[in-house]
Amino acid sequence: MTKDLVSRIYDVIVDNNLITKKDKVLVAVSGGPDSMTLITALNELKDKLKIELGIAHVNHKIRKEADDEKVYVENYAKSINAKFYYLEAFVISEAKMHKMGVEEYARKVRYDFFEDIKNKNGYTKIAVAHNLNDKVETILFNMIRGSSLKGLVGMEYEKGSIIRPMIDLTKEEVLNFCKERNINPCIDKTNFDSKYTRNNIRLNLIPMIEENFNPNFLQSMSRMSSLIADDEKFITNYTEKIVNESIISKEKDNIIFKYSNILKEERAVKTRAVKKIVELLLMSTQGIEKKHILDIIKLIENNIKGKKYIIGNKFTVVVLKKNFAKIYINK
Repeated sequence: MTKDLVSRIYDVIVDNNLITKKDKVLVAVSGGPDSMTLITALNELKDKLKIELGIAHVNHKIRKEADDEKVYVENYAKSINAKFYYLEAFVISEAKMHKMGVEEYARKVRYDFFEDIKNKNGYTKIAVAHNLNDKVETILFNMIRGSSLKGLVGMEYEKGSIIRPMIDLTKEEVLNFCKERNINPCIDKTNFDSKYTRNNIRLNLIPMIEENFNPNFLQSMSRMSSLIADDEKFITNYTEKIVNESIISKEKDNIIFKYSNILKEERAVKTRAVKKIVELLLMSTQGIEKKHILDIIKLIENNIKGKKYIIGNKFTVVVLKKNFAKIYINK
């Protein structure tokens, strides 16, 4: 069993080209069962993969035990001769200050920290220990909020420099691995608090579905996610082709585009294409809602020279002439 799990992680890495020779891999380690399984497996595979490992740990200063967990992870890093990187963040007070939810802000702090370490210390990949349960939990979380197709893909093996070698493993398999290897991971008691939406999904919703509807629910959702990922990839690639063909010029603060070929497409492509043009201008679509995209589409469908659509202090879209528009950042 133990050998099989490590071998499966290795196969996922190789099959999906997550790590190549001489990669420098920063591993996010909380000290919990998932991250201890990941760092244990990667440490056993590091010679075979020919990689260097580093360990990053974040203390959110929410629980008393967090200081002990820092010591636990730091000692493990010393035992395998891995560099240890540590951050303390008072996320509860800081989240309020930034008007963000605690979970959302804590995640931002972690990933900003990981990215900063990567950039300053020459790491090429950031390995995180999400498992299949986490993936399904994310899909359900997105579904409940009314997600797009992309949200139903859930977590992927790789996104940018982030890799997830354990995404096919169930939580049960992870816990069994820790037991067999006599790994005594730290247990975060807040993971059992149902007041957090994700915990509620994990502790109550998924077990209820498994018990009453489908005992293989995790695997079924994984298959669904894979099928949706294929469709999402095709639509995304096709949309980017349409956008590239539509852009006439692109400057730092404005883009001129021809929209006649965008309007010929189905609604799914039209909305994505317009959203992509906004993203190319702003480098983000944060704060841009579906109604904004639909209003822009209505503007270019009307095709009236000089007509504008202004979104607050963000940007303006103006029809320059028939079939041509300009989107620019408001100053």
